[in-house]
Amino acid sequence: MDTKHEQIVAYMIREVEEGHIRPGHKLPSIRAVAHMFSCSPNTVVHAYQTLEREDVIYAVSKSGYYLVEGKVRSHTRTESGPIDFASTTPRGDFLPFQQIEHCLRQAISLYKEELFGYTDPQGIANLRNELRKHFHAQQIFAQPGQIVVVTGAQQAFSILTRMPFPGEGQAVLVEQPTYFGFLAAADVAGCPVIGIQRDDQGIDLGELEAHFGSGQIKFFFTVPRFLNPLGTSYSLEQKKRIVELASKYGVYIVEDDYLADLEEDAKADPLYALDDGKQVIYIKSFSKTILPGIRMGAAILPERLVDLFINYKNAADIASPILSQGALELYMKSGMYRRHATRIRDHYREKMRYAIEVCARVFGSGIQYTCPSSGVFITLQLPQYVKASVLQDRLKQKGISVTNVDQHLLPENQRNDRIRLCIIGMEQPQIEAGFIVIEEEIRRLERRVR
Repeated sequence: MDTKHEQIVAYMIREVEEGHIRPGHKLPSIRAVAHMFSCSPNTVVHAYQTLEREDVIYAVSKSGYYLVEGKVRSHTRTESGPIDFASTTPRGDFLPFQQIEHCLRQAISLYKEELFGYTDPQGIANLRNELRKHFHAQQIFAQPGQIVVVTGAQQAFSILTRMPFPGEGQAVLVEQPTYFGFLAAADVAGCPVIGIQRDDQGIDLGELEAHFGSGQIKFFFTVPRFLNPLGTSYSLEQKKRIVELASKYGVYIVEDDYLADLEEDAKADPLYALDDGKQVIYIKSFSKTILPGIRMGAAILPERLVDLFINYKNAADIASPILSQGALELYMKSGMYRRHATRIRDHYREKMRYAIEVCARVFGSGIQYTCPSSGVFITLQLPQYVKASVLQDRLKQKGISVTNVDQHLLPENQRNDRIRLCIIGMEQPQIEAGFIVIEEEIRRLERRVR
């Protein structure tokens, strides 16, 4: 349950976004808010100070707190305002600003000497040890020497698409659709890319084996759970078979497990946990669960690839930012990360369950959609002749942003027939209101082409 401090922060944000408090206007007095929430004045002061640090409000000596100009819609959307199903950024009031700020201050004190030089390009030892403990709890038994701290998962993708791998394969095999950021990294690196179709039932394992046996594949990039954009996950049987085929043909797998913290099935192990042949490279981002601006991620590699990966990383940035590393170390060590992960897992599970209920009620059987158990993505398969780009433009005119799934596809696989809906920053009223408008626009486009 949210603390009184969090409740006050959330309440004030709603008041601002609903227009009850306008830029330059004074916020309710500390005494009035304390009475409203049955808490001490100190709790209200603490909440107001949190909003002040986020530049939402400012203090005037002997007068009170006032709203900053330009901050009216900085956190979430209102039901009557724009509805953003395209953004993958979590709600501002749902991110652990205060805790991370505390950890950053502690990191400055703890690592003040290191601020005047460069640290280990592999990552500071204390953080890698905390990561080892964190991954062990997820059935990933790696040693600190196999873990490399990266400046976000995107840096890992950039390095892996550039560095050579054992064997003669030069191409990367990717699911279709896949994460567009990886496609961008491969394109810039000049790395050849081959696609294999994936739907909400998984992939054709026979086709996968044919690719692995061709000798062309450098590695297979996969997002086994909560795939962006489908939102769906592989079954345990499929994951076991993928790992078996990789071991059989000596093909490496790059596993992007960016939303591992949202998994509620304790038996849903990552590919890395099933890998006896040490063919899996595991990538974990912390952007979606903590703060995107922290830019922290981790790569776990087979021992024979660690030094090569570090050499490429060292050439890119020498070392990841020490303050971000120190803050993440302290955030994990204190238990804050574990508690926050539990909170967001419960939050997004309930949000997705609600979204799927609304899909059934609004879209019915006439519009196909994926049904993830958790995560933050749903994909709509549009009816024949309804083009995603046209729908996207019409929705934009109504203040609703969605993503064309073609953004996640290689050019030869683009069909302009699906849209992705991300619910990460939306609340229940916005989800239902947005889905209703989307359904109405789809039906209007259907009638136009008949």
